[in-house]
Amino acid sequence: MPTFTLTLTVDRPDAEDVAGELVLDGSSGVEVRDGDGPAMPGVAPPPPGRAVLVAFFPDRDSAEAVRAGRGGDLAEIADEDWSETWKRDLGPMSAGRVWVRPSWIDAPVPDGLVEVVLDPGMAFGTGSHPTTALCLAALSRALSERPLATVLDVGTGSGLLAIAAARLGAARVAANDVDPVAVEVARENVARNGLAGRIDVRHAGLAAIGGTFDVVVANILANTLVELAPEVVARAAPRCLVLLAGILATQEDEVRAAYVAQGLVPRRDLDRREGEWSLVALGRPA
Repeated sequence: MPTFTLTLTVDRPDAEDVAGELVLDGSSGVEVRDGDGPAMPGVAPPPPGRAVLVAFFPDRDSAEAVRAGRGGDLAEIADEDWSETWKRDLGPMSAGRVWVRPSWIDAPVPDGLVEVVLDPGMAFGTGSHPTTALCLAALSRALSERPLATVLDVGTGSGLLAIAAARLGAARVAANDVDPVAVEVARENVARNGLAGRIDVRHAGLAAIGGTFDVVVANILANTLVELAPEVVARAAPRCLVLLAGILATQEDEVRAAYVAQGLVPRRDLDRREGEWSLVALGRPA
């Protein structure tokens, strides 16, 4: 049997209340996309000050009845085992000098590339999203120019960028995430790649990460990057390179300005863009 979804955009402060009302209206569950957590691949963040609610209904009549009173967009989705079918769209891919292979696929590593074996589970980061690919390409260049650099992966998700950094030759790699599920997945992937002794993955905020790093990479969302600017810059070494992604092209100036206000300078020669997504690079003044 198919499932029906009703998608509404509401003011962010009202999101939780409206989600509760939708459940009372007959929804079997509501996904709240308010920009606080990592977006799923291919899903743009909500507009500033707004939240997107996706309510699920077991039949069309129930969804239509709610739409009649609240508006929104109705869609029908097939009844599938999403825990497995999402894997159909994922295959090996390369970005920069990194070859990302899903753990359930056997494929040889192309010459000249380093391999990352990944099972993203419920964490963000498969390599297929443009922001992740931008980070992998930027890390590849950075670690070619800075052999044995130290790297911090902020909001590590599946651990992909941290693992890639270690494979690319980083001398020390640390990673953090405030989502306990992401931390569990990242640690599993670190172990899967035989790097348990080389990457420190912590369920903690940046304040718990000691020391400074030559390269700091953060693939999150624009609003979170702005909020974290003081903490990210505090972890950046004197000759650092800071790589920020998860940014829509229209958000570049806002994110860049937040880090310039903390004393960094733009490295526009290292900025990257793919479609609507951007990677912004900054460093310390010379």
